[in-house]
Amino acid sequence: MTVIILILAFLILLLIGVPIAWAIAGGSIAALMLGDFPMPIAWLAQQTIRGADTSSLIAIPLFLFAGELMNRGGLTHRIMQVAEHLFGHFRGGLGLVNVATAFVYGGLTGSATADTSTVAKVMIPVMESKGYPRDFSAAVTAASGTLGIIVPPSVILLLYGVLTNTSIGGLFVAGIVPGCLLALVFMITAYAIGVRERFPRLEGRFQFRVFWRDFLAALPAMFMPVFVLGAIITGFVTATEAAGLSVVYALVVGGGYYRELRWRDIFPAIIESVAITGSVMIIMAVAVPFGWLLTVTQVPHLAAQWIADLHAGPLMTMLLIIVVLKVVGFWLDLGPAMIILAPILVPIAKHAGFDTLQIGLIFTLTLGWGLFTPPIGTNIFVVCNVAKIDIGPVSRRLIPFWFATAFAILLVVMFPSLTGWLPSLLGY
Repeated sequence: MTVIILILAFLILLLIGVPIAWAIAGGSIAALMLGDFPMPIAWLAQQTIRGADTSSLIAIPLFLFAGELMNRGGLTHRIMQVAEHLFGHFRGGLGLVNVATAFVYGGLTGSATADTSTVAKVMIPVMESKGYPRDFSAAVTAASGTLGIIVPPSVILLLYGVLTNTSIGGLFVAGIVPGCLLALVFMITAYAIGVRERFPRLEGRFQFRVFWRDFLAALPAMFMPVFVLGAIITGFVTATEAAGLSVVYALVVGGGYYRELRWRDIFPAIIESVAITGSVMIIMAVAVPFGWLLTVTQVPHLAAQWIADLHAGPLMTMLLIIVVLKVVGFWLDLGPAMIILAPILVPIAKHAGFDTLQIGLIFTLTLGWGLFTPPIGTNIFVVCNVAKIDIGPVSRRLIPFWFATAFAILLVVMFPSLTGWLPSLLGY
């Protein structure tokens, strides 16, 4: 009875437009007040506080703050220049430049929304001025923006680590190869479209001297993910301490080396970081009693038993999980979907024989797929707002990138070494 009230109340509140955090909290309150679970309402407040009382979560605002500082310190333009030297001379090369810029910048922000928004503001006007269709420019930006949640440091992988008690350093390392794989399939897709539709390419020849000059100028910015990940891998700092170091690094590089970060830029960066962090932390807090009620009413166990009764093999089990993640990803944003589904589906995937690190990357890739899938795809709305274009043309342009993402996910499922080789090599 309790679980029926919990889920029904949550779904009803969600369908009538109540924000996700309050829909989760409302479901828990309804289950306590109307269900057959003998707990006082004060228990809800205690569990909610406990949900936000995890030291690892401190890394979220710090990584976001570091990304904001690097963005305001002139980083994106320098990354784009290097990528343009490397890929701009290919047919449709600015599509590849878009992906490469998002890949590097995603390793600084850890956030898909921040990555998409920043790259969109820089790349879409440039691509349109060079003769690229606006709908294609917006579509490739929306797809490549998901690289920010795969390439370390990733806020969503950090969230998964907290939810499932998985090594955050191990998850960051495990995300390197799948992140490179996803960037590669996006580049191949953008190149194929560029060749088919004969998109323009940069005139002139590749000049190594100019490339080397721009590469050296961008090197301190591009070194930040290596610095953060290296500090974690060597055991010098924890993930939370590495987030603090990333803020110091961003201040030194943006303000001291590039001299583009001003004191007046810091307060707006704090405001932006706090706003994003607040939305994540509220959901994390109210999800704890919600998840606890699901657990004590044996929902994860019953779901696992149901899948076991189907006598599906490991591969079919994971494909069923991916279908659930994809369907939920149609309607829920990345963070809430991860918070709600991880406690239910991760035990099922582990029982099927999948490693926790591999599961985390499959979850993140699949839910990230939803970021550029209608009707709720956040990245689509971001790029449409920047490009001043309707969602329909952009969605049609995104179809090849949906298939590319499905192919990358299938490779990660079929080949565990893509997520396990590097962590094993480094002792995770």
